[in-house]
Amino acid sequence: MDEPESAEAQEDLLDLDAIMRAFGVEAWSNLGLVTTPQSELLSLLVEIEGRRYILKERPEGLIDGDSDHRYRFQRFLQLAGIPLPPVWLTPQGEPVVTIGEDSFELQAWAEGELFTSAQPSSLAWVAAAGTMLGQLHQASRRYPGVEYRWPSEVQPGGLVQGWLNLARARAEESEIHALAAALSTWVEQWEAVLPAAMMSIGAVRGLPEFHIHGDYYALNLRFGTEGVSAVLGLHASRWEKRLLELAYGLFSFSALEWRLDDPLTRPLVKRGFDPERARLFLEAYGAIYPPVPHEAEALVDALTLIAPIATINGPLEDIFFAREELEGEIIDDVMERLAWATSLPTWLQRVRRSLAEMWG
Repeated sequence: MDEPESAEAQEDLLDLDAIMRAFGVEAWSNLGLVTTPQSELLSLLVEIEGRRYILKERPEGLIDGDSDHRYRFQRFLQLAGIPLPPVWLTPQGEPVVTIGEDSFELQAWAEGELFTSAQPSSLAWVAAAGTMLGQLHQASRRYPGVEYRWPSEVQPGGLVQGWLNLARARAEESEIHALAAALSTWVEQWEAVLPAAMMSIGAVRGLPEFHIHGDYYALNLRFGTEGVSAVLGLHASRWEKRLLELAYGLFSFSALEWRLDDPLTRPLVKRGFDPERARLFLEAYGAIYPPVPHEAEALVDALTLIAPIATINGPLEDIFFAREELEGEIIDDVMERLAWATSLPTWLQRVRRSLAEMWG
């Protein structure tokens, strides 16, 4: 959960008044740093004329030139009714201030609650997330801007292979034999099924493509009594098959557990996805934007393509990004999560028809 804390260390390094003046703001209050689960970049809560904003370092796009598309696309979606918090523009009409080598955005505070899996409203919010993604995709179909595409080397196939290569290297480096063996098995499981999945997606004609959100997952949404109150995080927006983003959102809301008291994102159930949450998400999305012919049958192939990436950056992230070697009781927990991840390819094939029917 976002919580302000002392900003003294950051203020020692930055001239915050200069940054705010560049935005055309002379009077403002510093309410402290904001810690976010998904970023280590500077985020500062400020108040301007009685309203709260986040002053934050602009996240670097994966590809140079991302920012111009992102701001144009965000403005279009806002006008289409998608609740993205507006950014403050400079007197020159620019959404970014650059001072030295650092660039900053000033964005309205996103009202609403973070998603947590255990709260009573979580099932309704899963459906709301599916509805919002459908609305966002329907709006994006009408976007008149230039197609913004990522280069071929960072297309989904290349990205997933890069992450699997990282996993194989981590297995070779590990001094814990059981962990090394389990990681190697996990990599082999996915490498065995990825070629067929990619061919299956490529064989479906007329798959809808447009500019996607790019990082549609639980922590980039805020919720209220009416459903989704805010959508955040367009930094990875690009032209892509909507099937892949649907798979990514489905994985986030039906395969993963979201808790405020645990920085690690764990599997939600012992095996595969939670079927009720998967149904709610897909039915809600499908009511807004149903599949084209043969698209639903390829949903499991899209999940096969995105699952290794989402898993390494979720349930297995401590294996790859922990600063110290895992040991002791943690290993038992890691091995349990690895067992879940390794069983996913087989489980997905078993529910291929069920997931397709849930979507429509």
